[in-house]
Amino acid sequence: MAEQTQEVPIQLAADYLVVGAGAMGMAFVDEILTSDAAATVVLVDRYAGPGGHWRRSYPFVSLHQPAAFYGVNSETLGRGGKSLASGVEVIGYFQRVLEKHIASGRLSFYPHCEHTHAKEFTSSVTGAHYSVAVKRKLVDATYMKVEVPSMRKPPYRVAHGVKVVPPNALADISSPYAGYVVVGAGKTGMDAVLYLLGLGLNPDLITWIMPNDAWLLDRGNLHPDGLLQTLGKQQESMARSESLEALLLNLEADGMLMRIDESVWAEKYRCATVNRQELEQLRRIKNVVRSGRVVSIEDSQVILEQASLNVAKQTLFVDCSANGLSNRPIVPVFAPDKITLQSVSMCQQVFSAALIAYVETAFTDVDMQNDLCRVVPHPESIDDYLYAVRVGAINNASWGKHLPKWVRNARLSFRSHIPTWGLFSKMPKMAKLAPLVNKNLQAMTQQREAQKAAAK
Repeated sequence: MAEQTQEVPIQLAADYLVVGAGAMGMAFVDEILTSDAAATVVLVDRYAGPGGHWRRSYPFVSLHQPAAFYGVNSETLGRGGKSLASGVEVIGYFQRVLEKHIASGRLSFYPHCEHTHAKEFTSSVTGAHYSVAVKRKLVDATYMKVEVPSMRKPPYRVAHGVKVVPPNALADISSPYAGYVVVGAGKTGMDAVLYLLGLGLNPDLITWIMPNDAWLLDRGNLHPDGLLQTLGKQQESMARSESLEALLLNLEADGMLMRIDESVWAEKYRCATVNRQELEQLRRIKNVVRSGRVVSIEDSQVILEQASLNVAKQTLFVDCSANGLSNRPIVPVFAPDKITLQSVSMCQQVFSAALIAYVETAFTDVDMQNDLCRVVPHPESIDDYLYAVRVGAINNASWGKHLPKWVRNARLSFRSHIPTWGLFSKMPKMAKLAPLVNKNLQAMTQQREAQKAAAK
């Protein structure tokens, strides 16, 4: 038998090998190529083009935050401002950004490829194997592991014949069902509920399985022209709150946070964003089941962790239980030969990726780079929220000292949308409140740690 010869990898070379062309990967690539006029990048992704999870999301998806703060630094997304671009618009935007940088001759893009090992990847279409001589760093833009329902099977048992679909399938409904059960209380679940209500469905036909209640952000406070007022209110709430519970209630009273049901204490915080009109629509659903996660779905029954739920035959189940952005273990962003993209600003992933890219170009000491990029994991609980606020404050102080000009001018930065006169007018009061805010946040942290220790 003839001896099989191992295929010799195709040799490539670049300053950076970036794995993942999702939103964070694109924001990093855009900034690295903008801030370093000589840098070269090889960009690899498993999909046909850039955009990551946007390519697998449901057709009625749109931005949950204003377009002013999303995308890449070098190019405005759509109309910018407070507009909410559709998923189709977002994908087209990332494609245009990609083509712009390819045209520069400094970016090479390899779609339909799987990163296999270290600095190697393989085409899932041709089988060709590539090896990259990386002059500077490997960049992992997949660490956050963004997941939408269409990317995996439901994490619970489904009996034969039961109709369970991702929200993508709602756009193809062509006949009525006896009932509709939305599984999952995150932003995807909210979008599914709103879509069904928008079709004119009687809210009594919709059952919403909500394992956990969450605090929601009022999108009205995130408009670029109102950011200064929002930041001021948040600081004032923190200054007069001596416990985490008091802080959340004060933020709610000040119109910063909301709950679907104000009679149910919310233990989750995942940066979900809705406006007041959407909130009122969500409150129309009265069949809300708070009995834990789904264990299995049988022919006419849903088995939950704490109860069971009888359902009619010919019920459509909409699986919205994917974790989206999960709370990943913290690893250093910078290593001598690798960058692991993570959030360094709460719920601002693309800004985080762009800032990391700038820090890579502006500073050479790894310890200094990591000091400027303390990881702020995507929050899941109210304790995660508290941690994110504290670490975010440390990061912001560091950026103000070491990279104020970049933060002030970066399109993705909140500060770039605040008029200079506004910042100066608020600075004295904010500086006066800062020590009290820091004191209260530290006290809240100690209280929560003591509560957890006592509960063990």
